[in-house]
Amino acid sequence: MPLIVLLAALLAVSLVGLMVVRSGDDPEDRSADRTALRAATQATVPTRTAPARTTPGDPAKQRAEQRAGWPVRGAAATRARVPILMYHVIGDVPAGAAYPDLWVAPDRFAAQVEALRAAGFTAITMEELWSAWHDGGRLPERPVVLSFDDGDITHAMNAAPVLLKVGWPGVLNLTVQNLGKRGLPMWGAKRLIRQGWEIGSHTVTHPDVTTLDAAGFARELAGSRKTIKQRLGVDVRFFCYPAGKSDAASRAAVAAAGYLAATTVDPGLAARADDPYLLPRVRVDPSTTPAALVRMARGG
Repeated sequence: MPLIVLLAALLAVSLVGLMVVRSGDDPEDRSADRTALRAATQATVPTRTAPARTTPGDPAKQRAEQRAGWPVRGAAATRARVPILMYHVIGDVPAGAAYPDLWVAPDRFAAQVEALRAAGFTAITMEELWSAWHDGGRLPERPVVLSFDDGDITHAMNAAPVLLKVGWPGVLNLTVQNLGKRGLPMWGAKRLIRQGWEIGSHTVTHPDVTTLDAAGFARELAGSRKTIKQRLGVDVRFFCYPAGKSDAASRAAVAAAGYLAATTVDPGLAARADDPYLLPRVRVDPSTTPAALVRMARGG
């Protein structure tokens, strides 16, 4: 603002201020002085217009359009071996963290996503993978699933913006007890869903399911699905074993509960020929370089 304009503004405000002091206790005088003060200020100080907000498109519609252009279908899609990446916290490891190997730094994560994209990979959801394997759906040339276990605020704050930038969905394996202030706030979970993320079940309390009796595990399976539906409005079709622990009884319970498939911590690429309730994943830890992750996603 030119100096002379600034001085004029200050002088106008000072003069009106003197009017206010002299006006005594008359309400009408005070009202008139306030009107004069607003007029003097608005006449000399330029206004600022807030930047216009862009309205995001419909993620479901955009995703459907993307799938229509994917080239892999039919027998080729059913034969596809797909890396399901396993992440936990996307953040810098704090001192004294209980499980430092579960953290991946935000800049490392961003570099990994860029390396995957540059290598020709495209992220998909478990639903899209299942559809390609069993229901005639299409796949991109090099599909990859990015799964995030437990439910943490860093999924919304650090992972989601990176994936949104390249138009990729994530898969959140949500432990219901983490939905809230202690883990992933409701606003964060809803943001992920708006951005096209898929929600899977990781139980209610993250127990070792092999130690539960049938009734206890049934409550974890049904309670997780019910709560996610009630609070987030989405249907859950896929399961992830806490800490990857399962046995024949727990796998049978997952199937009986109506889940289509379940993921483990066993290493490898997932294939249609695998037991659907023992799908392997590719673990990503703090030391995984972008180049190493690309090699692992290719089956190295």
